[in-house]
Amino acid sequence: MLRYSSRFWLYAPISLFLALAVAAILHWFWAAGAFEKKLAALKGGEIAPGIVVDWQSARIGGFPFRIDADFTDLSLKGAGAHGPFAWSSERFALHALTYGRQQDIFEAAGTQRFVWMAPEGAVRSVFFLPATFRASAILDARGLARFDLDILDAGGRDQRGRPFTAARTQFHMRRDPDGQSLDVMASADALKSEALSFAKLRAYWTLTEAEALMPLLAGKAKWPEALANWRARGGAVKAGPGTIPGLLTPLL
Repeated sequence: MLRYSSRFWLYAPISLFLALAVAAILHWFWAAGAFEKKLAALKGGEIAPGIVVDWQSARIGGFPFRIDADFTDLSLKGAGAHGPFAWSSERFALHALTYGRQQDIFEAAGTQRFVWMAPEGAVRSVFFLPATFRASAILDARGLARFDLDILDAGGRDQRGRPFTAARTQFHMRRDPDGQSLDVMASADALKSEALSFAKLRAYWTLTEAEALMPLLAGKAKWPEALANWRARGGAVKAGPGTIPGLLTPLL
């Protein structure tokens, strides 16, 4: 016959595992419920000052360790650096862990459409169909700390109907640990269009006086207002070697 201590070591691990499993299940349902309420409040409203988000339908999943949200016909509209902008995606997904660091993973599929205002006041637009479209955002107490975008095998047309293709396009933004600058990198491989053609394009920038952009990264300020404050405080763009001037103009 097993003694009490023997039975304890036999059943304790199983009991602990079951307790943790129940806790994980309850936590997921709590997190999923809170997320659904947040989505309901955001639909058709501002996700950040001056940025409106909407979608046709959304489905929540990811049990038991993630929150997954699959959207159809998602759109973002608002005030950009030089005027209104709009982006829409036929299919869009958000993935977030229910524990650990605050990191969101995004995926988009189907036709992607971007419309924005150029500095000279002209309306620019582009639509394309990517093989894969993935992005991630890492957040901390001060807001967005890092953003990464990676698009593979995209092909589409601009506002004049001119075709283009790109084997791979990337955009990366990292807030320096001291919060005084932002590092930005953009790249394109096998980019072909009537206006541009590059086998490999790499561009690097550092934005100084990034403290003035913290309200924008924290989702507490409108894009144009944050940029105006940044310029007023002496914010500047320092381009790395070989970087083509003007590539960041649509954002700044």
